[in-house]
Amino acid sequence: TTKKQWNDMLATIRVKGGTEEQKRIFYTALYHTMIDPRNFTDVDGHYIGGDGKIHTSIGFTKRTVFSGWDVFRSQMPLQSIINPEVVNDLLMSLTTLAEESGNHYYERFELLNAYSGCMLGNPALSVLADAWVKGIFKGDKEKAYTYADNTARLFGNIERGYTPYSISKTLEYAYTEWCMARMAIDLGKTEDMVKYLKLSRSYKNLYDKEKHAFRPRKEDGSFIKWPQRGKLQEGYGCTECNELQQGWFVPHDIEGMVELMGGIQQTVADLDSMFAHTPHNFLWNVYYNHANEPVHHVPFLYNRLGEPWKTQKYVAHIMNELYNDSSSGYAGNDDCGEMSAWYVFGALGFYPVNPVSGKYIIGTPMLEEAVIQLPDGKTFTIKAPRKEHNEIYIRSMKLNGKKYAKNYITHQDIMNGGTLEFVMTASPGK
Repeated sequence: TTKKQWNDMLATIRVKGGTEEQKRIFYTALYHTMIDPRNFTDVDGHYIGGDGKIHTSIGFTKRTVFSGWDVFRSQMPLQSIINPEVVNDLLMSLTTLAEESGNHYYERFELLNAYSGCMLGNPALSVLADAWVKGIFKGDKEKAYTYADNTARLFGNIERGYTPYSISKTLEYAYTEWCMARMAIDLGKTEDMVKYLKLSRSYKNLYDKEKHAFRPRKEDGSFIKWPQRGKLQEGYGCTECNELQQGWFVPHDIEGMVELMGGIQQTVADLDSMFAHTPHNFLWNVYYNHANEPVHHVPFLYNRLGEPWKTQKYVAHIMNELYNDSSSGYAGNDDCGEMSAWYVFGALGFYPVNPVSGKYIIGTPMLEEAVIQLPDGKTFTIKAPRKEHNEIYIRSMKLNGKKYAKNYITHQDIMNGGTLEFVMTASPGK
């Protein structure tokens, strides 16, 4: 029955501890992450293709609804752990669509075979590269790379080293150009690797040190006039956000970003100011706006800046304040499971700031125990026993019984199976 199928799927992660509300929030979120991309294949394996004709899916299930700009950040990386077959299905579906439609590039928001053009960036390249390096993608790599290369050439920073009038596009293209370099390495395409690595640093071309901010440039290279509200001006080269929010999106080169922004001390001060001005209820705002995706990785940056207790503080606060089990349980649109996947990762205790790196940055676990059932039959267990709910800070960790001091855990660590143990405390350990 449908009920049994969902129970089996949700049993992929079994949790203990926490309040009943927290467990309801967790499993509601986990359920939401598994709705899309949905099955678009008939029972006999046939589906309608991008050319309007009937095709047969061989070796994969044709799927639809790829809200790329949202789900490449958390929802698809989560499926790479608990449901990798769906990730491969999606990529095979996007690849066949690129072929059947005659477009030969990957769409950023696919809906029922339509190239909707919704939102921005090249998120399919992130999902492809992530599945590529993790051994999930089973398709023709040369064909997939060709379509990915076409995508980056059509929509990217190639012509000028930035995208005119847009901070958002320049920074997000720079990340997926880094993804292209990662795939080029695997195929031995040295010239492409060099080209795309250079392009991945395109974000630097928009930084104005005088304003301590990214600024959009015109075609002739001149900056667009600085707005009255400065970093807080929504729409100044940014889509659905402002420079303060979008400007943190350099997940592939955090060290370079920090250097550009004036060093660790200055970067931490900027992050502190952002969170200090954020409304307690986190409703739509011009600071840390969790209701929209560009900032979802930002709390985890503290862990890369030597102040992990701040990551733990803010991640716990976001989970406790922005998510509940009512009909308005999210701070914003769930966006095909992205908002939910953030919570699942947050509750487990780690997050994919840069999915393709194969590293998950440590946050703070919400539940006392979570057992992830891996596709090959192994399990990965997270344990975080605590006496009080306010024990949100990490005192120490062990991985498979051995002391663990890294600020991340790798995808391979998880897929190997084992146990990650946290010792929690109510006071930040500096």
